[in-house]
Amino acid sequence: MKNKWEKNLIILTIIGLVVGSWGMYQRLAYGHLGMNYGSFVPWGLWVAFDLFFLGLTAGAFLITILTYVFRIRLLANLGPLAAFTVLVTLMCELLIISLDLGHPLRVYRFLITPNPGSMLFWLVVFIISMWIIYVPWLYFLIREQLIAWGNDASRVGHKVYRFLALGKTAYTPQDRQQDHRRTRFLSYLSLPIGVIFFGAHGAIFAILHNRPLWNSAMLPLIFIMAALLSGGALITFLAYLYQPNDELIHPLGHVVLLILLSFLFLEALQMFVGYQSKITGIVTSLDLFIIGPYWWAFWIVHVLIGSLVPAFLLIRYPENSKMVALACFLIIITFLAVRLNYLIPDLAVYKLEGLQNTFFHQRLRPEYVPNLNEWLVAVWVISLGLLTFLLGTRWLPVVQAGTGEAEHV
Repeated sequence: MKNKWEKNLIILTIIGLVVGSWGMYQRLAYGHLGMNYGSFVPWGLWVAFDLFFLGLTAGAFLITILTYVFRIRLLANLGPLAAFTVLVTLMCELLIISLDLGHPLRVYRFLITPNPGSMLFWLVVFIISMWIIYVPWLYFLIREQLIAWGNDASRVGHKVYRFLALGKTAYTPQDRQQDHRRTRFLSYLSLPIGVIFFGAHGAIFAILHNRPLWNSAMLPLIFIMAALLSGGALITFLAYLYQPNDELIHPLGHVVLLILLSFLFLEALQMFVGYQSKITGIVTSLDLFIIGPYWWAFWIVHVLIGSLVPAFLLIRYPENSKMVALACFLIIITFLAVRLNYLIPDLAVYKLEGLQNTFFHQRLRPEYVPNLNEWLVAVWVISLGLLTFLLGTRWLPVVQAGTGEAEHV
């Protein structure tokens, strides 16, 4: 049943790549001309998806840190899967933000002509740093299983696995100890880099003085909590699919509920302080997503489907793994609305009275709605990431390597 479900999803992702190819062609051939964002709203759907993928990365990152730094054995079976998830979501994040920033093949210029005063420069640096850490980390986690698969002549592609194992045919206890030391070192190295990486995203918004809703010391904390919420929900859902263990899923459900309630509290606090400030820019921005044209994205998608229903399921059925997984799934699929609600309103408010009557052009208006090309590009990136994840879990031992991992944590 599971294999049939995976095959159908793989077919769906291939269709998504084909359909999304038109949007990618428009983006690569004509740049930003075919998109709806402009000068007043320069950050649109793709930046929201960048933040969405950031959250998914954070959940997987947290599992690896709890497993290999704090040695929580309960989560050990998820370690290799979480490390692989970090790489996939980082790939999607780098792709989508590269397409938004400019020419995607010129991202390297951030490194060869650096501007240390730019938060975007540090964002690229930390994305690359996470890749440099997690690629060898994942390899050391699955190397033993790669060697075993390479020695199994009956397994399809066993020569490929032997190549990935660098021709090694035996895995000794000394090898295991050495790989364990390497993964421990990489886990300690990833801790400060990862924390700065996730906080830097919030700082990019918080340092903008002309965006009063964002310009707050609270925003990086809200971004971190939002990332942990969506990422924690993802890992719990993946645990239900790939490591169906009630002793693992139930505690993860409790953690997701705690983070969800904490995030809702911070969100309500930000709104309360914003309205009490009576600053026109802040109040207008809050009004846009609370009672504006897209109020339903906040109240129905985020509050009702993405928060209240999952909270009810997690409180009412804490010992039911299926209900916990359903609650986490609802959080994941609705979390893009959270990112859009934080992103668009503060951009869609004129910062100078009368500006709307001065210039008239499609790209000089605050009324932003993603067009078909933007959605097609997002579909392409999502399909690529999901296809990479599905094929990776089938062809790489990221699930099998987690079995018995608790003995070595």
